[in-house]
Amino acid sequence: MATLLMSACADLTTLHIEPILSNSRVSQYFIGVTVLAMIPEIPEIVNGIQFALQNNISLSFEVGSSMAVQVCMLQIPVLILFNVFYDVGFVLIFSDLHLWASIFSVILVNYIFMDGKCDYFQGTALVVVYLILLAMYFFAPSPAGC
Repeated sequence: MATLLMSACADLTTLHIEPILSNSRVSQYFIGVTVLAMIPEIPEIVNGIQFALQNNISLSFEVGSSMAVQVCMLQIPVLILFNVFYDVGFVLIFSDLHLWASIFSVILVNYIFMDGKCDYFQGTALVVVYLILLAMYFFAPSPAGC
């Protein structure tokens, strides 16, 4: 049931994003990196916020990082394998900007989790880095093919 609701939510999101793309200067690349990447992860985001509000910041960080690992280790390989057997035109296009932002994010999260302790300063630092990356994706040109 939850899968059906999430697929309906994804369909509604894509239908309502098309008018935004045609009537504004927001690029398809920015929407894909930010909004469309966050839609399937909304339950984990809400749980992470709830844990942080209950002063369980370590569990909140763990939930947040595990959703990124889930996407990298499970969802993207499954999509690629699905595209091998049923050619639906799924192509991964990584610009240099996206590649370096990903490398920087992995190094930063590894550095924060290295000591095994979490506090609100580290969470605030991660939010600031996320906002900087959002601004970077908003002002950067879209790569060829997007």
